[in-house]
Amino acid sequence: MQTEQTNLPGGTAAIVVTYNRRALLVQCLERLLAQTLPLERIYVIDNASTDGTPDVIPDHERIEYLRLPDNLGGAYGFSRGVEHALAASHAYLWLMDDDCLPEPDAHLELLRHRDDSEVLCSAVVARDGRYDLHQRRSFDAVRLREFELPASSYEQPGAAVDLFTFVSVLLRTDVVRRAGLPVDDYFFMYDDSEYALRLLKLGITARLIPSSRVWHHGSAGSPSPRAPYNPLKHYYNTRNQLIVYRQYGTSAPWYLLRFSVKTAGAFIRLAQHRELNRRSASLAAQALRDALKGRPYVRQFAPS
Repeated sequence: MQTEQTNLPGGTAAIVVTYNRRALLVQCLERLLAQTLPLERIYVIDNASTDGTPDVIPDHERIEYLRLPDNLGGAYGFSRGVEHALAASHAYLWLMDDDCLPEPDAHLELLRHRDDSEVLCSAVVARDGRYDLHQRRSFDAVRLREFELPASSYEQPGAAVDLFTFVSVLLRTDVVRRAGLPVDDYFFMYDDSEYALRLLKLGITARLIPSSRVWHHGSAGSPSPRAPYNPLKHYYNTRNQLIVYRQYGTSAPWYLLRFSVKTAGAFIRLAQHRELNRRSASLAAQALRDALKGRPYVRQFAPS
């Protein structure tokens, strides 16, 4: 294995976006520093955390801490982190959230398959030990439907991935320069899907590498408990998904159908869970209006 590692290219920079989860960030950084194939650099992008995150950043020569003045969401954090990393001469960028816990060989296993694609995705393992299949999906551009990759895709490397989350994705730097920065005005939700489809439009197909495993604290397992109503997720999930579908869909009639279904669903789910009120209905309507206009921006939310 030592000979193989010596022959592998170096130059990978990890980009970790964090916000108010310092305990998880500490574990993530410990795992990154312990990779069997060492990383060249670890960039920590802090979205103006208020929980004392700066105090837990290790004083390590390979860690660079970048604190943003405001919290503009994970989308802005990844865009800013990628932009910052591109100023250096890294060969690869490895994107992840602060609640990702890579296994020791996760980086090594990705680079072992570097000839499979310019974009490689780790297998995401939920807290209950099962694969979180939703993290890697296929996409029907006509009917605007998403499908989780089947469990059988995790038995051999190389399954095509149309849609991925930024939960352990390795991108070759020259591809990033060609595709541009991730969108920075989605706040969160579907910014990574937009980037995956942008790459696909350029003829770049991401591949799943099951031997590279990352435990994800944010993946509760199956079945996942229903989260309480969150106005940010309610707004951004509705708006951003419809904007992405409009941009990368290939059938106007199917888009109109999906828009109608999303509109009905946005209000029906609120009613089902007894969360339909003037504020939530107004927020859903605004998300739909912004999606029709193709208008992504970082919305300011008043305290509840």
